[in-house]
Amino acid sequence: MPTPSNCPCGTARPYEMCCAMYHNNPGTAPTAETLMRSRYSAFTLNKFDYIQDTQKLDSGQEQSAGDIADSNDHTQWIKLEVIDTQDGGEKDQTGMVSFCAHFKEGKHIGRLSERSLFKRINGTWYYTSGEHEVQGNTPLIKTPDMNIGRNDPCHCGSTKKFKKCCG
Repeated sequence: MPTPSNCPCGTARPYEMCCAMYHNNPGTAPTAETLMRSRYSAFTLNKFDYIQDTQKLDSGQEQSAGDIADSNDHTQWIKLEVIDTQDGGEKDQTGMVSFCAHFKEGKHIGRLSERSLFKRINGTWYYTSGEHEVQGNTPLIKTPDMNIGRNDPCHCGSTKKFKKCCG
């Protein structure tokens, strides 16, 4: 997938000045929320090695980058909304981030709501577990920064026109 100009994580910063820094240097995210946002961007950009490198699942069940890619094969991530963050700061050892991630699979849209838990191990933040709920065919709530014309490039970074992609 081509690199988008704005970061998919929703900060409205250029990708190279946002999540790309962490994608190029796994283990450097300073907070739990930053790691969560960079993981979302990694899902949107098919950087599944980064997803694997930034998780230590409490269940002990490891996932390969290939397994993660297979489970994300037909999913196009559209928009991230961070709902709440508890702890997870630069001096904390644990953190929780609640978010909603809107997605498209074929002609269907949905929303993943998750409460993700993070731990700092030897100075590095990792995703450890999450409680999630998936809702299908949910309306995508457009924000003013998502107002784009039918012929504008799609906001997902696909390089297609909006009307031929997420529109």
